[in-house]
This record gives sequence, C-alpha cells and structure tokens, in this order.
Amino acid sequence: MVRIRRRSIDKKVNRLILTFLKAGVLSEDQFVRTDAGTPQGGIISPLLANIALSVIEERYERWVDHQKKLRPRRTCNSIEAAMRIRMSDRKAGRPVYFPIRYADDSVVLVSGTYDDAWKEKESLARYLKDSAKLDLSKEKTHITPAEKGFEFLGHRVRIKWDDRYGYSPRIEIPKQKVLDLRYRIKLLTTRRTLTWSLERLLRKLNPILRGWGHYYRFCTGAKRILYSIDWYVRDRLWRWMQKKYQKASAHEIMRYRRRSVTHNCAVWREGREEQFLMGYLTVERFKRGWMRRPDYALVSGEPDA
Repeated sequence: MVRIRRRSIDKKVNRLILTFLKAGVLSEDQFVRTDAGTPQGGIISPLLANIALSVIEERYERWVDHQKKLRPRRTCNSIEAAMRIRMSDRKAGRPVYFPIRYADDSVVLVSGTYDDAWKEKESLARYLKDSAKLDLSKEKTHITPAEKGFEFLGHRVRIKWDDRYGYSPRIEIPKQKVLDLRYRIKLLTTRRTLTWSLERLLRKLNPILRGWGHYYRFCTGAKRILYSIDWYVRDRLWRWMQKKYQKASAHEIMRYRRRSVTHNCAVWREGREEQFLMGYLTVERFKRGWMRRPDYALVSGEPDA
C-alpha cells in the first residue's frame, strides 16, 4: 500500500484496494481469511504482481528508462538514453539486463555470459528480499540460453541461425499449445454433442478458433499452423456429421458444406453460423510502431484523474 500511495493519491481507489486485500477467500462454502497475499486468480492479483515486478524495473532502470542521471545537456528522452547505454555497454563487453513483464509474468533478458546471468539471479533474489520482502521462486526461475528458447505468455521465444541473415529472433507457437487446441476441438466434436445442431456446435467452436488465431497470428510460421488447424476442424466436423446422421449418404452430408459469405471457398455452415477459417487471417510480424502508452499511465497525479 505504501508503493500504491506513491503512485495514486485517490483515497477512494486506495481504500478499495485495501478492501480487496482483506476480503478473504470463499472456498467450499467456507470463508477463510487471508493474512498475506491474494488467492490464485483473485481480481486484485494482477495489480499486486505489477507492483511487485515494478521493483525489478527499478533495479534495471539504467537499461530500461534511464531517469536518475538527468543532465541539462541531455538532448534525448530517458528511453532513448537507456537504448544508447545498452549499445555502449555491449560494445564495451559489459553485461546488459533488460526486464520484460506483463501482468504476473516476467523475464529478464541478459546480454552476457552464463556466469553473468547466474550472478545476477543471486543478486536479484537478495535485492527482492531486502527491498520488497519477496522470495524468488527457485522452481519457476530458470536460466535458459537464447538459442534453446523459453516460453513467455504462451509463446516460444528463441534466437535461430539463418544462413542468409545470421542470428535472428523468432516468436513461435509452442507445440503443446497446438495440441491443447486440438484436444479442445476434439472434446466439442465427440458423441456427447451429437444432440446439438451444427449451428450450435459452430457457435461454440468459432470463439475458440477466432481468439486463438488472432492471438498467435504474429508468430513466425503461423500461417502453416493455422491452415493445419483449419483442416483438422474440417475433418472433425465431417466425422461428427457422419456420426450424427448415420443413415445419410455422403452427398446429403455435403449439403452442409456451402460457400462462405466472407471467403471464396466452401465451409461448414448452417443458418447464420459458418466455420471460422484461421488460415485467412493476416499473418505479420508485430510492429513496435503499433505500441502506444496506455491511458492509465497518463495520470496527472490529481484525485480522480
């Protein structure tokens, strides 16, 4: 709450956050008080995680948002100054640490040797213990080479060698995420859903496909994976229709394969619902120019701002 009050002077907001912290947990029809921390999946958990992870960014302020050493002769802003310091430190052979966080997930990118990363991990654990009374989880904190890659926010991030361009960063779709999606599609197209109409089944499937496709369409090689999932959905729906209409011929079942309203191809369609095709999504690399400072970061410091 001390760190929150440094950022917000709105008493109503601070009082609401304090109320959430003391709300407790309702588990199996029993009320349990929370003396420390928040329950898993609690509504206040992402806010507290961001407050805790902001301590990490303060440690690496030199390479992220260089504001401490402000000089009158500086002609650039703090973010550009941090970028210049990263470049100069790398050229001089000094290690560079760059943290990235989103909600309660965080990763620290290290430009240096394995020993540099190991020493920084030990130093970070002591720093969190002293400044924020937090313990760095030994089970969840790993040191991974960039060539091997790591998973962050459901994506696999790694550096791969290319004979034309050398080492280049890649953001890929993990194989386990593809298998999990196929399993969810399979559960919706089993015999237990044969009593549903095709329109109802598509109404259940399309939000899953649309959300998954839009989330991973910025990954490297996403087009091939999206097309493969479209083929899998089409095959599962065909098998599901064969089980639903066992006495119908293939020609009668194919009447549900109609021309799409939005694309020049045939899809499974009934009524106003048709199969969502992920393969037609625009696949491109995420551009930093799309990023804008969020509205909640533009607080003037006045109450109710």
